[in-house]
Amino acid sequence: MVADASHSHSALRSFMPLPDPQKHPLSVFFLSGFLQKVADEDNFPSGPGEAVFERYEVVFGKALEVLQLTKESLRAKPEFNFDSGDSSTLEAGIATLRVVNALQLMGHKQISLINPPKNAGGADLASEKAGKKICFEVKALTKQSTGGSGKFFDQQLYDKVFDLIGKAKKQLMLSAAALKCDLQIVVFVVNWFSQSIYLVGSDYFDLVKRLAAEQDHSLLSGINGVLFVTSAGGQFLFLDEAAKAIDS
Repeated sequence: MVADASHSHSALRSFMPLPDPQKHPLSVFFLSGFLQKVADEDNFPSGPGEAVFERYEVVFGKALEVLQLTKESLRAKPEFNFDSGDSSTLEAGIATLRVVNALQLMGHKQISLINPPKNAGGADLASEKAGKKICFEVKALTKQSTGGSGKFFDQQLYDKVFDLIGKAKKQLMLSAAALKCDLQIVVFVVNWFSQSIYLVGSDYFDLVKRLAAEQDHSLLSGINGVLFVTSAGGQFLFLDEAAKAIDS
């Protein structure tokens, strides 16, 4: 399917009402500063307000439980403080928390946030499964970014992933060396609506196969797996032979 280059946005954007402290206390804690700073209809559409906060409440609550962190300690980390009103920071932080929850459902243990040395860079998450220590770098395809106009949805996604994977690989290698990880996996959280709805497992398989052939088959060297998590709830995991032990 070819992407439509046109977008319909209201000329005037209204601020979304703040979440109810009784019903959505975690959304109040993490999102009130953001919502008072910016009217972001991509992430907070003006219609189904309570349903949106309910989804955020689940993401925050489950991730805090898995990570065994208090809400205060999580928000103290810059990547999870959204008060600046920057939508890309919000989507990146939420993407990491969604991956935390996805990994827990996939049977990973000891899931934790990686804290690289200041200004050193590094991956986002670490976990253990099947006796292997695994590092994960999470990249969000945010709603603020767009694919090439007139291109098929799968090609738009491929182009974006190709642009991101070089940096993701470097960050994985830094953390893998420091933490002595056995496996390195890059995760792409796809917040693009059309790709999340229309692309299926075979599309993601073909994308990874194309990536593996890039740069004389060296682009994915050192990366043991690629995981896609879509806004529609889909999860597509592709592993090399070294990582097959965790595929259960």
